[in-house]
Formats: sequence, C-alpha cells, structure tokens
Amino acid sequence: MHFSFLQGLVEVTQISTAGLGDHSYIINIDGVAAIIDPQRDVARFEQPLEAAGLQLNAVFETHIHNDYLSGGAILASRNGARYVLPYGTGATVSHIGASDNEDFIVGDAVIRALHTPGHTHHHTSFALVVDGTPLAIFSGGSMLVGAVGRSDLLGPDHTQTLLESQYNSVRRIAADMADATLVTPTHGAGSFCAAGTASGSVSDIAQEKISNPALLAPDLATFKTTQLAGYLMYPDYYPTMAPVNRVGADPIDESPIPRLEATDRTGRIIDVRPREEFAACHITGSINMPMSSDVGTYTGWMFGNDEEYIFVASQDDAETVRLQFQRIGFDRVIGRIDPAGVTPALTDSGTYPTSTFADMQATDAGFMLDVRDPVEVGRGTIDGAINIHVATLADNLEQIPDTPIWTFCASGYRASIAASVLAAAGRSPVLVKDSFSAPSRATSSVETI
Repeated sequence: MHFSFLQGLVEVTQISTAGLGDHSYIINIDGVAAIIDPQRDVARFEQPLEAAGLQLNAVFETHIHNDYLSGGAILASRNGARYVLPYGTGATVSHIGASDNEDFIVGDAVIRALHTPGHTHHHTSFALVVDGTPLAIFSGGSMLVGAVGRSDLLGPDHTQTLLESQYNSVRRIAADMADATLVTPTHGAGSFCAAGTASGSVSDIAQEKISNPALLAPDLATFKTTQLAGYLMYPDYYPTMAPVNRVGADPIDESPIPRLEATDRTGRIIDVRPREEFAACHITGSINMPMSSDVGTYTGWMFGNDEEYIFVASQDDAETVRLQFQRIGFDRVIGRIDPAGVTPALTDSGTYPTSTFADMQATDAGFMLDVRDPVEVGRGTIDGAINIHVATLADNLEQIPDTPIWTFCASGYRASIAASVLAAAGRSPVLVKDSFSAPSRATSSVETI
C-alpha cells in the first residue's frame, strides 16, 4: 500500500507481513528514507530502497517487539543509518533513545517521538511532520485501526498499569494529531498483539474518534473490563523475542534448504501439505501445518526454537516457511522431504479419516473436541463439545478418552493441526475439515480445559 503527500514530495509505503498481522513502513522524503518497525528479513526493505535510489537515514522502532525479531539494527548497520528506539528500554544494541517530543530530522521532514505507553511501558509512536503539519502517526501497538494494542503481554503484574496507560495514550494521540492525520499502526488484523479485532491496516484520526474503543469507552473502568474480556491466548514464543531484540538479532540464513530422503527422522517433521492429503497418508509422528502464512506462528506456539526441523514441502514452500520460522528465531531448519516421497510404502506411514460438521451432527458423534480459543468458544459451539485450545492439546491428552475424537475449529485449519497431534500421540482423530457456521446444535455453555 502506498500513500503520497505534498505532490509526491513525501511518500509512505506499507509493507505487510500476513502471518504476523503486522505492517512496516518505508518513508521517502524526496530521496531520504526512514523505516519503521522492520522484521528480520531485511532484503524486502533494502530492495525497494535500492530500486528507488533512496538514502536510508534512520530506522525507528515503536517498541521492543514481542511477536517477531527485528531487522532494525541490521538495516541501520548496513546502511550507516541511525537506529532509534524508545528511551529506557534497556536495550544494549547500539541505538539512540528517543525521548518524548524529541524531533529527528529526516530530509525536509521531522519524525517526532510521542511517548505512548500501554502496549509496553516504553512504547513510542512517531509522527511524520512537514512544515508543522502531522501527516501520519506511526502508532505501533498503541492506536490501531478500530482497536488498541493489548496490554497483557508483559504478564499480569503489569496489565492493569498498562491498560490505564494505553487508554491515556490513545487519547493523547487523538488530541495531539489533526483529524486528517493518517493512522499507520504496526499491529493489524490477525496480530495476536492486537486487542479485539483490528479492522484494517490504515485509518485517520477522524475515523478513530468514532470507532476506537479507547475513545468510545465512557470511562477507564469500562475500557479495562472490555479489553480484558476480549484477550485471546497468544503464542508461547512471544517472551523469547524481546531479549533478542534488546541485543539485536543476527542476519538470516539464505542458503538452499537440503533435500532429504523420505526416511530421514533426524528432526521434528512439519508437513505443509493440504489437510486431506496428510490425513490420507503421512509420516507417523509428523505434524500437519497446512501451507499458509500461519505455519511459523503455530509452530512457534507449540514447539521450541531449540529443536531441529524438517519440512515435508516443495522447495518453494519450504523457503517460504523457513522465512516465517526465521522471523521468530526458529533457525534450525535442517532440510525438506519432497511430498512425493510420502507414500504408504513407508514403514511408518499413517492415516486417519476426515468428515464434515453435517456428518458429525448426523451420526451423534461421541467425543467432540473444539480446538478454538476460549473467547471464540464462548460465543457458541456444538452442544456437548469439550474445548482444548490447539496449542495446549499435547499437554492435555490425559483429558481425552481413547475413542474416536471428532476434532473441529472455525475453518478446519487448527483442527488439522490438532488431528495430527492426536495421531502422533497414538489417538484416533476424525478431522472435521469444513467451516464452523451456525450449527443446529449450538450452545454457549462448554467445558474448557
């Protein structure tokens, strides 16, 4: 997405990362560039700089990120640019600490720091100001599009304080910026760093005044209650990101991924084939993460970055998934198995059945397992279902009887992961592969484990 101001003198390019639900930005002020919140795979930022002949002047981070490894220090070092972090983060990587209301000159523009705690204690938004006019506010995890960044990621001891800070910070942004100021957050739709449902990737202050929960809430207490009620579970890898970002992440490995024999079992196997293909034939013990932008997120949620990984994937898919892994510090990818090699001829191949919601309801299935988030389940599920979030399933197998387990979610994606976890544990899953939509036996009452 591209935005232009002042007859093209100032241009802003939004670069999105679907699996993270995040947005980064390249700001071009008449040939002088700044970058906001880049991920570790820096080539996709360097290439447009080079193509447009831009000189990188500064890289800004709105906060020490919890959901990915930053490429900011790498970009700044390679390009002789300033690396600007919020003041007081405790980061040891070489940087400049931005104080509240401090101005940074980039070409003929000013990037102004606004201390906006709430997502983290030191969170800072950056306003793009030209001739005294704020053109855009890069609001990171503060003011999002119709939402705010969540305040619970640092743990329960910080949540109440951060919620109050977030409420005040979003109101500060609305007061300090003009109605026409573009709102360009880092966290967006699909980000577990967002509280509630972020409805897009850009907005403006006028729109947020009529849609943002921190501005619509009648008081702080109401805002806190509403926010806490909507917090989804978030990936287990999150606490490992900030410590690395404070010292600076290493560049990624771009060497070719070796092709392995189909009999290789030297690492945890992540199979990205479609759910029906996996169910029909898979390597026993492998995990099905159907190819999507979410493979890295769910792997990071369920497994560790100290393990070695093997993909069942084409070369192109393997490279794409490795990049998702690298963005969250899962660097130990040792190879890939070609999907054509996974056949019933393997001595350790397995299979399990698939079905539909209609069949599950028509057959009066026994044990029904809803693997969605408890907040989703609270809005309604199948009468009689048990809820165990997909990411905690492996730790709760003792709660599941040794019978056929009808496994479902909203779209079939998380259910496919869960079915493979059950199969790897020697259980008997039945994968409900279609979408959850107003089942006839719906209820809002369910047992969550």
